[in-house]
Amino acid sequence: MVSNGEVTQKVVVHFADGRTIWGFIPESTGRSEGTLTAEAMEVTDTDGKCLKIQPADVKAIFLVRSFEGDPNYAEYKSFIDRSTGNGVWLRVHFQDGEILEGVGPNTLATFLDSMFYLTPPDPRSNNHAVLVSKSSLSQMQVLGLAAS
Repeated sequence: MVSNGEVTQKVVVHFADGRTIWGFIPESTGRSEGTLTAEAMEVTDTDGKCLKIQPADVKAIFLVRSFEGDPNYAEYKSFIDRSTGNGVWLRVHFQDGEILEGVGPNTLATFLDSMFYLTPPDPRSNNHAVLVSKSSLSQMQVLGLAAS
């Protein structure tokens, strides 16, 4: 989708209170260092309404290939053998009990910012990235360095 000349990315926003919305963010959001702050993020919902999303209200924002996904596909949420990619291999424990592994950037921003970018372990998953809100975590573990 293109909005105001900018390519957008499909997202599914899971709020800490259990609500979910489907929408779009600029494709550049979360893709470069320094774009994730404690400030509100704008998400355009599927009806075209612009919503300001506070990181403290969010569990995670899933960057998805499609809104439907494949209901018959059982994705894996941890690495089968060892992590791949470049960065820090992380395991995050959400307050609602969900556990997810992935690779985050090996930068201070991953540990200091209110949100961080995580690449999930399953390359066939509908989720090709996750923006995790630290306020929704009960635990964050560094499992090692990931290297291709």
